[in-house]
Amino acid sequence: MASTWDVISAGLFLAIFLGIVYAGYRFSHLLQTQTTQTQSTLSQKGVTYNSGRLSVTTDRAPPTRDEYINNMQGAFERSAKNMKAHANAFTFGKGAGNENAAMASESSATPDKKGFRRTKKLD
Repeated sequence: MASTWDVISAGLFLAIFLGIVYAGYRFSHLLQTQTTQTQSTLSQKGVTYNSGRLSVTTDRAPPTRDEYINNMQGAFERSAKNMKAHANAFTFGKGAGNENAAMASESSATPDKKGFRRTKKLD
């Protein structure tokens, strides 16, 4: 037969367990309410999210092909300027144990190799 302490400890354990389950249920309900609120707020602003897909409604026309190409070229030029300004961040073989890596990188940069070579210098 179970003693009084066994009954009290089992009841206490059951109360703690049910409290944790109830807190999880309330937290889940809170998240669901917040998600619904956020979706309705975003849908008023023209952003919809359904089945893992996000769509944005805008009153602007999409960029033309020429605008897109110009934007991409500008982005490449800006990144090239950043790489040129921080050349030491993009070097290899400067460590103490990388003598072989430095020699390998120098030998792979020979002009007789086939591949992409820039013909125009950037500003």
